[in-house]
Amino acid sequence: MKSILEKLKLTLIPFLGSLLIRFLRLTMRIDYINRSEVEKLTREGRNYMIAFWHGRLLMMPYCYFGSRINILISHHRDGEYISRAMRRFGFHSIRGSSSRGGVSALKQVLKETCHGSDIAVTPDGPRGPKQRVKLGVVQIARLSNFPIVPVSFSTSRKKFLSSWDTMIVPLPFSRGTFVYGKAIWVSRDATPLQLEQKRQEIEASLNELTARVDGLYK
Repeated sequence: MKSILEKLKLTLIPFLGSLLIRFLRLTMRIDYINRSEVEKLTREGRNYMIAFWHGRLLMMPYCYFGSRINILISHHRDGEYISRAMRRFGFHSIRGSSSRGGVSALKQVLKETCHGSDIAVTPDGPRGPKQRVKLGVVQIARLSNFPIVPVSFSTSRKKFLSSWDTMIVPLPFSRGTFVYGKAIWVSRDATPLQLEQKRQEIEASLNELTARVDGLYK
């Protein structure tokens, strides 16, 4: 019985979640700030990596306008729900995190970059600390030679979930905004000190973008 219920949850929760996201998008007016940052990379034929905080994940399927993207998602049970929901938007998933499956996930990420796929990551996932970038995303950027494009999102009317990431859930008929930061490059021969500096730069950019987009709706 438990197995049947678990299978049912794995089917229903992602399906209902994707329906909710599509419904919210249909009722919302969404603006884009500095989207030219990713459009420029696309025109140049460059792949890139989108980075956004875990708490801003819900509407992120609508920040991407390329042709193929893989999102790095943890092996945690919640990660399975997210993976299946994102699949309904055309996002492929690579399972792994800094705590579980990290090496195999990194190998798969690099394999996908060789196949011309963009990458999406939540650098504070899967379990925090909230809005703190982990070094893994910097290593991926170094080895893939993909620029990191920080992205954040907020909305005029929203609820905050009581989760570790205080995920925001837009309310229907609200107004939302995606804001993109400048691309951040990581040199392949970066020293440990330089990698840490890049980690701090990504974190600062994401926090600045988040404060900026939240400030639009105060």
